[in-house]
Amino acid sequence: MKIKAVCPRDCYGGCSLILEVADGRITKVEGDKENRATEGIICRKGIEYISRNYGKNRLKKALKRVGEKGKGEFKEIDIEEALNEVAKRIKEVQEKEPLSFLFYKGAGEIGTASKVYNNFINQLNGYTYVYGDLCSAAGLEAVKATYGSVEHNAPWDLENANLIVIWGKNPANTNIQELIHIKRAREKGAKVVLIDIRKSETAKYADLVINPEVGTDLVLAMAIHNYLIENKKYDVDFVENFTYGFDEFKAEAKRYTLDYAERITKVSKEDIVYIADMMASIKPFTLICGFGIQRQAQGGQTVRAISLLPALLGSVGVVGGGFRYSNHTRPRLNIPKMLKPIKNIRGINVVNMGQEIKEKGIKCMLIQAANPVVSNPNSGALREALKELDFLVCIDTVVSETAKYADIILPAASTFEYYDVLRSYWHPYVMLHEKVTEPLGDSMHESRIYRELAKRMGLNEEKIPENNLEFVESILKYSKINATIDDLRKGPYLTDDYSEVVYRDRIFKTPSGKIEFKSILLEEQGFDGVPKYKENNLNNGFKLISIHNRDVINSQYLNIPSIQDKLDNPYAYINIDDAKEINIEDGEKIRVFNDNGSVELNAKLTYDIRRGHVIVPFGQDIDLNSLIKGQNTDIGLCTVFHNIEVNIEKAK
Repeated sequence: MKIKAVCPRDCYGGCSLILEVADGRITKVEGDKENRATEGIICRKGIEYISRNYGKNRLKKALKRVGEKGKGEFKEIDIEEALNEVAKRIKEVQEKEPLSFLFYKGAGEIGTASKVYNNFINQLNGYTYVYGDLCSAAGLEAVKATYGSVEHNAPWDLENANLIVIWGKNPANTNIQELIHIKRAREKGAKVVLIDIRKSETAKYADLVINPEVGTDLVLAMAIHNYLIENKKYDVDFVENFTYGFDEFKAEAKRYTLDYAERITKVSKEDIVYIADMMASIKPFTLICGFGIQRQAQGGQTVRAISLLPALLGSVGVVGGGFRYSNHTRPRLNIPKMLKPIKNIRGINVVNMGQEIKEKGIKCMLIQAANPVVSNPNSGALREALKELDFLVCIDTVVSETAKYADIILPAASTFEYYDVLRSYWHPYVMLHEKVTEPLGDSMHESRIYRELAKRMGLNEEKIPENNLEFVESILKYSKINATIDDLRKGPYLTDDYSEVVYRDRIFKTPSGKIEFKSILLEEQGFDGVPKYKENNLNNGFKLISIHNRDVINSQYLNIPSIQDKLDNPYAYINIDDAKEINIEDGEKIRVFNDNGSVELNAKLTYDIRRGHVIVPFGQDIDLNSLIKGQNTDIGLCTVFHNIEVNIEKAK
């Protein structure tokens, strides 16, 4: 039997799938060509769902720790015993010190159903939550402050662009279906420019590759703005009619002369002029911006400066134009009857979780679908904090690095073992996540876990939605999406009011009603209204940048043997000339370290990165984030993962 489904992994794709199911098991996974964005192309991770769901590492029973925390030594226990123990421990804390209970949820899947946790924790006497972001919040806040919403043209509209600038994104690894549309645009004669801190896998699809110094993209963008303004090569009519705060922005842009930009970015004046002239002369022009750009100290303002280039040139609200970062097309999906937060709560910043767990006296913690000792900054401090907790429960499908510190692990239903509805943050479809098989063993969806805990703790389990088709229907109705379950079962669904070209009506939901070169909202919040570069003091050692791996998503899939077998030993890219200076040979084991921590990797020498940089693919079996000290971005409370100072030496 073949069933249409969707991949809910936390990546751009949101790929439509066709599953073959026999005897209650998935036997084959392939792409569904009806999705115009993904066109039936799926990645290695999608193909591996059979290994992920049925492999030897999949949890089917509850586990109880029998060894030292962090060692991963457990024994299987009955699910009733596990639920009773978890409910008892949380209830004890709730009766004595409610705020000593910490709840933390990850974002491994992008569906809606996992949010039912809200109606559990908001029946408690109190709790501590985690605020801040590991992924894209600085950029999201930046785009919202600039355009009023975070949306972009349909993925397939890329084929109508005559110039595509890819800035800080590597779709060859992280958004492979986007390459379909980029290639088609090239076949029609479009030019492609790649701006990135390295010559990435996407470079072979580009006509021009520019590698600025890490952390200087804001300067490069502002220098392009300044050149276009000074030489009157921008769209005067569009700027006058549809933008706000241009005069203040223009005054700031004057600082970014070609000489200054060349010194800071290490990009030649000639290349800056060449890129700017291409943007001015080739229309329509589309700019694609990656998430990595905003994972640096000035990430939010950097995205603002980059996002304003299409606006300066009037390439917004047109076929083949616009700025692409993340696509939060409305209406969004929401669960009805969500309980309001209780008053007895407090927050812990995600960048300092380990430190604040200790400082705020956290005794009991529940982690849902997250692996923070791998994904979060300052992971060494977090590991130490988890060791000292009185009680830690993890809800997961595998024994992750974080789950090794748990006292109890509750087995969660895996993909295609529950109902859900979701939207991608790249394409506009609404998609049904079909339940095609029952959860294996004692595993269960979070909705049932929280209902079972609520029942044992004397809370109202009926306030926590059950995972069934009625739940999905209620989401569709509450979100004002005029579609039925049967509609979604036919394939990816577009809402009636969807427009392939965003902002065609020139309506922007900013305070001014226009695209804001000077953000009113940011100024009201105490931030700079126009992007301003602030030079850093990172002049010693190497600058660390982590990049995404093609075959894994952060720490997901590292537990699948077929993927593990094909991954190289942990490695780092180093410029060949840098390696000569510190006497490092290709393939040699090195130690990358700073005051925060250290990791050992093999050196891969290349001229594809600038001198002074060390680039490490994330998703390798190393504790890379032990090198990352907790720091928030300029806006959006995102985490600074890039442009971190490290030293390199031969491993002893």
